[in-house]
Amino acid sequence: MSKNLEPKRDLPHFDPYQRYFKRLKPHYSYPETNKTTCMLSLVNNSNTNHDIRPEHHGLYKLSLSPNADIAVASKPVFGASITFHADLLAHNSFIVKPDNLLGWVDMRGLAYFTICSGQHPLGVNNVNGNATTLPSQFISAENGMLRFTSALRIYLLAKKPRDIQEHGLCYFTPV
Repeated sequence: MSKNLEPKRDLPHFDPYQRYFKRLKPHYSYPETNKTTCMLSLVNNSNTNHDIRPEHHGLYKLSLSPNADIAVASKPVFGASITFHADLLAHNSFIVKPDNLLGWVDMRGLAYFTICSGQHPLGVNNVNGNATTLPSQFISAENGMLRFTSALRIYLLAKKPRDIQEHGLCYFTPV
């Protein structure tokens, strides 16, 4: 009356996912996928991969001058050169819009800020001398209030004033 519920050992066991979990090649092997392919232009049969160039806009770094006094608060701090709004430093990565408040600045305005791209600061002169990025292209300081001029994705580098002074406030990229 008792039946043996174990599978028969003499028949081969077929598992369709066995190759996937053992990290073997899948059963549908196409020999033409192993060939090196290049993208050829329809115009002159030249290799178009040589024409790929990185775009100029990308990741920028917002840094501060060493003589700036930094504070973090929900209201402007008397005696501080720059006061960053406390809500700005709540998250590590976020998107800001032009109507978001970055903070407050004293009479020197945007003179405390520098914008760098890669290793070279772009605020004064680029390496080639032909492209400049001024802080006013990304930040506005109207009536002492700091705001971004366009939608940006922000990646904070530091949240404490001493760290902001040393490492910069954030990396950002246009959305």
